[in-house]
Amino acid sequence: MYNYLKKNFQVGETMKNEIVNKHDLTFKEVFSQKKIAENFIKNNIPKEALAIIDMGSLELQKDTFINEELQENFSDLIYKVKINNKESYISFLLEHKSYKDKMTIFQVHKYILEFWTAKVHKEKKKELPVIIPLVIYHGEDKWNLKTDLKEMIPGFNELPKYFRERVPTFKHDLINVNEYEEDDFEKYTKLTAMMLKAFKYAFEENLEVVLRVFLLALEEAKKEVELDTLIYYGEIYLKYIELTNSEIKEDDIREEIKRLDGKGDLTMSILEQREEKGLKKGIEKGKKK
Repeated sequence: MYNYLKKNFQVGETMKNEIVNKHDLTFKEVFSQKKIAENFIKNNIPKEALAIIDMGSLELQKDTFINEELQENFSDLIYKVKINNKESYISFLLEHKSYKDKMTIFQVHKYILEFWTAKVHKEKKKELPVIIPLVIYHGEDKWNLKTDLKEMIPGFNELPKYFRERVPTFKHDLINVNEYEEDDFEKYTKLTAMMLKAFKYAFEENLEVVLRVFLLALEEAKKEVELDTLIYYGEIYLKYIELTNSEIKEDDIREEIKRLDGKGDLTMSILEQREEKGLKKGIEKGKKK
């Protein structure tokens, strides 16, 4: 794991860096959990494609192929995996922006080219591995943009083979969690569903709505997940809520949870651990002065 809770959120000097950091750390902590990544892949790649993916070979990579230009737009997390018994990769790409961007398809294409360039230039590879980008969008705008470059070229399919083979085209998957209804979460494990809801409600300003969703998701996840794991991810969820809405403070979250959930043992455990960590952090800061 990325050990999220031992890190301080290093908010950048600019608004852009702030947006990147608060989404980036949460995204990486969630999808670096192999069980969550595997569950997400299985529910967003067609069965005929899954049939030749060796899930047992799924291995998190430390590399990133987000250059300075793309950093404003995406966070990435890459898994190496065997597809058809060949070295391949699946990349999770979180779209940071809260709005749709017509440049996304080109940015994803550029990302793939950066990946392949590194394989050839730095690793001296003579063959290119398959890389499948899974773009996760949770912005407020309805996504109605093309994800297939062929659809952006009028009459492409009517062109002679000569042209179709030489015009560079590209297609990527886009998973819009903001448009998920409650039924859409049911295909996932309870923990995966819970953390996807954190992204879905990242831009919701009504704290009561956000925390009611959190408490219900927590109650469902309790059926499948060990207590320590649930407390850990519960803390991540609450910290993300606090970070994605500048108007919401930790005290607001604590008081609203107590109002909605009373003395629920699980939520009390999460709140107590947050308070304990906050106290320790304050003591450490005091020692440094």
